[in-house]
Amino acid sequence: MELDTNIPQDSIVDEVAPQVEAEETLASEELPTTSEEVVSEEVESAPEPTTEEVEAPAEEIAEATADEVVSEQAAEPTADEAAAPAEESVVATEDVAPAQSKIEIARIAKEALIERAKELADSTDWRKTTDEQRTLMEQWRAAGYAGKELNDKLWDEFRAARDTFFTRRDEHYTELRAEQAKVVEAKKQIIEEAKQLTADVQNWVRTSDALNALMDRWKAAGNAGRDNEHALWEEFNGIRRDFRNRRKADLAERRARERACAEAKRAIVDEAKAIADAQEYTRENSDRMRQLNDEYKAAGYAGKPANDTLWQEFRAAQNSYWDGNSAHRDQQRRERTERLTEAVERKSGQIEHLKDQNETLTTRLESTLNPEKVAQIKRWIEENEQRLDGLKDDIDEIKRKI
Repeated sequence: MELDTNIPQDSIVDEVAPQVEAEETLASEELPTTSEEVVSEEVESAPEPTTEEVEAPAEEIAEATADEVVSEQAAEPTADEAAAPAEESVVATEDVAPAQSKIEIARIAKEALIERAKELADSTDWRKTTDEQRTLMEQWRAAGYAGKELNDKLWDEFRAARDTFFTRRDEHYTELRAEQAKVVEAKKQIIEEAKQLTADVQNWVRTSDALNALMDRWKAAGNAGRDNEHALWEEFNGIRRDFRNRRKADLAERRARERACAEAKRAIVDEAKAIADAQEYTRENSDRMRQLNDEYKAAGYAGKPANDTLWQEFRAAQNSYWDGNSAHRDQQRRERTERLTEAVERKSGQIEHLKDQNETLTTRLESTLNPEKVAQIKRWIEENEQRLDGLKDDIDEIKRKI
């Protein structure tokens, strides 16, 4: 920090002579033309910035600590102040021998102040050290005039020590503001990504995970400074809060749909159980069970664990019915096969009987001389042949059905 080093040339020792002991020969000399005023100094009064991590669950963000430099103008000690006792000097004046002049007291006090300023020159406790630097300046003003030959030299040493600290402090805050500017841009980018992410949510879980990842980036980005951090956090957290509210509303709506779906599926399951328990395997019941299967699928999602429970019950009812229906049909097929087999055997017996009749009729035909009897026997044989053909066709048809 560049400090003003111009010292006014208007004070003289004659103005403070009444307060200087008689033996001091400096009472009639003019004050130095370049050391009679204290150079103005900027003093930082704001707290040191910190970089506190944002705590997401509480939805709070730490405000950046002060990073503005407040200047304080240090006035040139007046002639009266130069001659006055060093009331607030870091060196106890009681320890100084009574014979020492007030100028010597001022010198001792200012040398002590210089030593302390040098000790503080490398400090990084910016706020605390700035406050102490202010106190040192007040003590310097109160220390008074240290003599024509030393006052300028002491001031230059004191000022140099202070300049070292304030220059370092200003560089620190300049770097800090540059870093905060980068943080501002990073957090603005995060805000834009959050807006796009939550604009049209298709999957609440994946979007929530993505927002949590953005929150991690937000924490890692650092602090954007007191003037920006709060506003940025409010905007980002507002997006998160809006997302959570919409997610809760969607969840409530889905829960209502799931309850309605569960009720519909419960009715379907109960009807399927009733049909299965009746063990009446009719075409009508089979058609209804197929319809219930379609209705169950169309009912929608009933939510966990209800959806799983209902499905297990419905599947058990369906399996019970269709297993029973299959067993029933197998039984019907077996009975039908038995009936058809019996029919084949019966017709086969009829065929054998007709063949025997035809053989008997053929024998009679050979021994019959009556033309009318011959004609009649031939008709009987022909009729039996036709019946045989019919029985054979019937057997073939039955065998195809077995």
